[in-house]
Amino acid sequence: MRHSIFLRITLFFIITLIAMGIGFYFLNQKLTQEHTKKLELEAGNLLLVLRKSIVLDLPERRSFLQEQGYSVTEPHPDLIKTLDNALSAVPENYPEAIKDSLKEGRIRILKDENHLYVYLTKASPPLLLIKTDVAHQSLWPAALFATLTLALLLLYWLIIRTLFPLKTLIHSITHYGKEGVYIPIKSDKKDEISLVSRALDSAMDKNQTLLEARRLFLRNIMHELKTPITVGKLALPFLKNKEEKSILERAFLRMEHLIAELVKVEQITSGALAPHLQECDPKILIEKGQTLLFLSDDILDLQLSGIPIYADCEVLVTVFKNLIDNAIKYSSDGKVTIVQNEKNILFYNRGEPWESGCTLQTLCEPFFHHHENTQSFGLGLYLVKSILDAHNFALHYRYVEGRHCFEVICFNPLLPHD
Repeated sequence: MRHSIFLRITLFFIITLIAMGIGFYFLNQKLTQEHTKKLELEAGNLLLVLRKSIVLDLPERRSFLQEQGYSVTEPHPDLIKTLDNALSAVPENYPEAIKDSLKEGRIRILKDENHLYVYLTKASPPLLLIKTDVAHQSLWPAALFATLTLALLLLYWLIIRTLFPLKTLIHSITHYGKEGVYIPIKSDKKDEISLVSRALDSAMDKNQTLLEARRLFLRNIMHELKTPITVGKLALPFLKNKEEKSILERAFLRMEHLIAELVKVEQITSGALAPHLQECDPKILIEKGQTLLFLSDDILDLQLSGIPIYADCEVLVTVFKNLIDNAIKYSSDGKVTIVQNEKNILFYNRGEPWESGCTLQTLCEPFFHHHENTQSFGLGLYLVKSILDAHNFALHYRYVEGRHCFEVICFNPLLPHD
C-alpha cells in the first residue's frame, strides 16, 4: 500500500495544501499587522485633529472636522453595539494625554467593515467622529486561497479519475494470473492508460488465439500418436514370440504413459491445471522414473531418508526421471547418486566442470544443448524448471569435488504441510 501511486499523489496534494495554508496564514498575519498599523495611523491623525478643535465651540468644531474629511454625529446606542475595537492595545507612540484618555475610556477607537470611529464618551454631548472607507480590509488573500484550494482539489480529482482505470487494469491482470481468464477492459478514452489498456486487450486476444491453437495442435498430435499405439496393441495377440510380445507391450505402455505425462506437464506449465498436491514417497517416484528409463538397479545409488514430500506425484515423476536421465547422459562413470536431505532431493553424477558461460539458467532454457547431442531435444531441464515453478519449488546447482549436483528444494512456504 505504501508504494501505491494513488497514495503518493494523495500525499503530494495533502502536503501541497498544508504548505499553501501555512503560507497564506503568514501572509494574512502580515497583512493584518499592516492593516492595524494603518488604523493606528488614521486614528492618531484623527485624534490630533480633534485636539486642535477643542478650543472651538460645537458648531465650529463640527465644521472644522468636516473640512478635514471627518463626519460628526451623535452616537446611537444601537450603532455602538455593532462596532468593534479597532486597536487591540494602546499604541506607544500616541501622546500621553491621549493614551490616558484611551485607558480611562473617555475616548474609544472603534471600527466596522469599512469605517473608523472615534467615540468621545465624556463629551457634552457625546460625539462620534467617522473616517469613511479606511477600515476596509482587502479580501483578496482569502479569495485567492479559496480559488487555489478549489483548483488543487479539481486537479487532484482529474488526476485520480485519469489513473483510476489502473485499478481495473491491475484487476484484469491479477484475475488472469489466478483464473487464466482475461477480462477485456475496452476503454475508448484517448489518454495513455487507455492506450495501454487497448494494447493489452489486443495482446491478450492474440495470446488466447495462440493458446487455443496450441491446445488444438497438442490434441491433434496426441491423437495421431495414440492411433499407431492402439493399432500396435491390437496386433500384439497375433505375435507368437512371447519375449518380443513382452518387449512391445512394455514399449507401448511406456509410450502411453509418456503421452499422458506430456499432456499433464503441458497443462501445468501453461497454468491451465494446478498441481494436485498430495503426500508422495520420493523412493516410489524415483523407482517409477527408473522404470520409464529402463534402468537397472546398479546404476542408481539411493540414499533416501523416507521423509514424504507434498507435490503432484504423477508430475514429479517427470522431474526425477529427467534429472536421472540428464545425470546419466553426462556422467563419466554412468552412475547416479540420489540423496535425500530432509525434503530436499540431490542428484549427483561425476563429470567435468561446465564450459565457461554455461549456467543453470541457460540449461533451463528450451532447446538448449550443453553438448551436441542429436538424441536430445533440450527440453529436459526446461520441463523440470517449469514443473518446479508450478509447485513453488526451487532447483539449485553446484559442482563439488568433481561431481555435479542438482538439488530439488521440495519446500513450498504456501503449503500448510510445510
